Amino acid sequence: MQIPHHPTTSLPAFAHLSNIRLNGLSLHTTSTAGTGLQFTSRDHDASRPLLTVGRDLVVCAATVEEYAKSDPHLAEVLRAVGEFAMTPRGAIMLFLVVTWGVAAGLGVGQRTGWCEYVKFLPSHVSVPTTWTDAERKLLEGTSLQMAVKAKLQTLSQEFEHLQSSTSHIKWCADLWWADQTLTLADWTHLDSLFRSRVLQFPRFGISLAPLLDFANHADDATAYYSIDSNRDVVLLLAQGASKSKPQLRDGEEVTINYGIEKSAAELVFSYGFLPRSRTAALWLALDLKCPPDDPLAPAKEAVFRSTPILRLIDLGAQIMWTGPFVWLMCINEEDGLSFRVLQATDGTRQLKVVWDGEEMDDVGRLEGMLEESGLWEVYQLRALMLVQERVRVQLGELVRVGGELEGEGGGEGGGPREVAERLRVLERALMEKIVVLLEDQKEKLLETEVVREYLRRAGGDSSEEGRIEVEVGGNKIDDDNDDDDDDLS
Repeated sequence: MQIPHHPTTSLPAFAHLSNIRLNGLSLHTTSTAGTGLQFTSRDHDASRPLLTVGRDLVVCAATVEEYAKSDPHLAEVLRAVGEFAMTPRGAIMLFLVVTWGVAAGLGVGQRTGWCEYVKFLPSHVSVPTTWTDAERKLLEGTSLQMAVKAKLQTLSQEFEHLQSSTSHIKWCADLWWADQTLTLADWTHLDSLFRSRVLQFPRFGISLAPLLDFANHADDATAYYSIDSNRDVVLLLAQGASKSKPQLRDGEEVTINYGIEKSAAELVFSYGFLPRSRTAALWLALDLKCPPDDPLAPAKEAVFRSTPILRLIDLGAQIMWTGPFVWLMCINEEDGLSFRVLQATDGTRQLKVVWDGEEMDDVGRLEGMLEESGLWEVYQLRALMLVQERVRVQLGELVRVGGELEGEGGGEGGGPREVAERLRVLERALMEKIVVLLEDQKEKLLETEVVREYLRRAGGDSSEEGRIEVEVGGNKIDDDNDDDDDDLS
């Protein structure tokens, strides 16, 4: 769906007509991040916010609901799509689709300030979901490889749902679907705009705020956003700035922080960039799968219901990992795990997990139940070895891909190649650190009396320097104490 585009030089005029108040702000083009906000001291009144956006222009779930009360076309789409439209992201995405149609001149939908504002937004956002297939191959071996693949699949499913649920609406059938005016590429583009521009606000939740979404990210941001007493969105000088003498210099870029807790992968996934100041991955998430020879694998995956994820968090001198599915992976029938199928009165069947004779409604309770067991150190060791093996496999793939790409040269100007290369560097450093720290934790667990006794009963000998086998989920993970460092350099 094609819409006309306005130059960003016209944004101040749009702001004036829309009652968006700029106070010492202008738009400028940066060398690396496109359009941004710039401080102009001559136009600045230190007693007022840098930017004020009226609450009626902020798009969140609540304002979409309000728009729908006066826009029957939007209301019709929201009702037809159903549950997806009840989520904040779903409501905003559907609002954007209808608004895009108004901006494209399809003749349906209510004209709001956003119908003009979308014409200022970029026609392409360079995030992994909009990269070419060749560019996405640069992410192989990183934690984003599977995440981007899953996101693209989700976008396709969402688009198919939108089409199937609105095809019976005459104007949707005529204007969106008859000539394929609205395409999956459009939906993917709108998602890229949403993810790269949405912010989290108090009271409003996730929202889009015009002009504020042109503020670029910096770890040491010069400004921050909030909600004032009138429930308007405001952009304020970073705390500590003097009201009589702003800390910003004339011509300096006004930046915000998109989230200090965001990992390197998150920044690439949602925004398509990685600040040069970022020196650590912070954390990463890896997908999990049961070993193919685990006889209980289908039941474990079915009862877990959500996507099994292993999250690895860098705490400096230590690391932390979380992954409820790991605890399910590392136990088997001999330990006391079983499954039960319950049939409801309506005939439906539900799979339940049973541990040591106790049925669990929430698999997340399993770790706590294992902790109360006399074999807690054994279960810890099993889980740790599963985590270590998963990290080693991922690290090996990352190193392999890095070697293949090494001869192709680095990227320039913050493009996909440079961004992917820097992500690989940061994630490799984190995984190498994790492998070492997990090895230390494993050695300590192997020295505990509970583990030593368990291994003796299982036929192993924790004192010998040879091979130790610890059963995990019906299988055995081997640990060779003589050669536990794979060469990944």
